[in-house]
Amino acid sequence: MKIQLYVLMMTLCLLTSCNTQGKYNADKQLGEKEQHQIMLSVIRYMGHLPKKGTHENKFERQFDEYYSKLALDYTVEAYHKGSDFEYFMASRIAPSLKVKKVAIGVKMIRNSNGEIEFYEEVFRTWKFEEDEMLEKGMMLFDLMVKGEDLSPYYPQNSGKEEYIEFPDQKVSYDIEQRRWVSSAEAIQ
Repeated sequence: MKIQLYVLMMTLCLLTSCNTQGKYNADKQLGEKEQHQIMLSVIRYMGHLPKKGTHENKFERQFDEYYSKLALDYTVEAYHKGSDFEYFMASRIAPSLKVKKVAIGVKMIRNSNGEIEFYEEVFRTWKFEEDEMLEKGMMLFDLMVKGEDLSPYYPQNSGKEEYIEFPDQKVSYDIEQRRWVSSAEAIQ
């Protein structure tokens, strides 16, 4: 029974991925410059802090070069502009013995000047080899765009099959701070 359920879930993932990859293909909707501009506008939220960087000082000019270079490590894999939000999924190479990538699903609102008014990282996947990252990431991206519940794919709910690393039972995205926080951090 578990094997049949696993096969069914993987088949649905594959079918959804095939149908959504073309529909949300960032290269078909945005030029290279526009994709890079999106990454530059969000990299201080999405990327790792620089040495001597904190969440309080990460917007200082001293870190501009660091974040400009870091943005080049990310690829916009999917994009959709809805009536309420812009959605995109970016990926980056993750530390691993084999080449693996992590995907991050984002919804945001930018004003006419391109400034971010709302930003939320809806999910971060586990590290996967690129094909699996795209397959699972595109399925999750499609669900996110449609406003569907992603909780069945959280680690505590997905059984042995990995999809989403965050959010989980201990880590959630704080929209006000625009960063992932652990429940232990929130208590302090």
